Amino acid sequence: MTVPDFEAMYQADHDPWQVETSWYERRKLAVLLAALPAERYRRAWEPGCGPGLVSRRLADRVGELVASDVSDTAVALARQRTSDLPSVSVHRSTLPEVPFEGTVDLVVAAEFLYYVPDLEGALDALWSRCEPGGHLVVVHWAHHPHDAFRGGPEMHARIRLDCVRRDVRTLVTHVDQDFLLDVYEAPA
Repeated sequence: MTVPDFEAMYQADHDPWQVETSWYERRKLAVLLAALPAERYRRAWEPGCGPGLVSRRLADRVGELVASDVSDTAVALARQRTSDLPSVSVHRSTLPEVPFEGTVDLVVAAEFLYYVPDLEGALDALWSRCEPGGHLVVVHWAHHPHDAFRGGPEMHARIRLDCVRRDVRTLVTHVDQDFLLDVYEAPA
């Protein structure tokens, strides 16, 4: 399987998944924000931030947001979109690389883990920065993207098993015909 060329996708279309205009995307973001257990977070990480549309909304709920993406074009778009938000920093990185030091109390992994060849390594990286009692949110399409290593249901099942192994508590599970969303809490 060949992972899509995300750089080419963002160069061709600054919003390749229509995050700004799609009802699916707007609804998913509203459910994601409503599912966050805390009203405010100290510091969050959003790997796979794309052009920063979700980053902008997450910034309202966190003191500091670190956003990252594999695409230079997406990073430039996210920086431009959040340039008036001094609490947001945007970096180029590819999991399992972590683009910052220290820990966060919120990680939001949305719609990209199906493209990561090494899911276990990616989860290790995400959990490595999540402080005790911190929250990891994973949300993905409830189907199998034609260009992905795995579909949403299979991946969320694998993540659930990984969380059992890590002794992680499930706080929220949302399943519908369009997307899957889980919120986990790191052991204290």
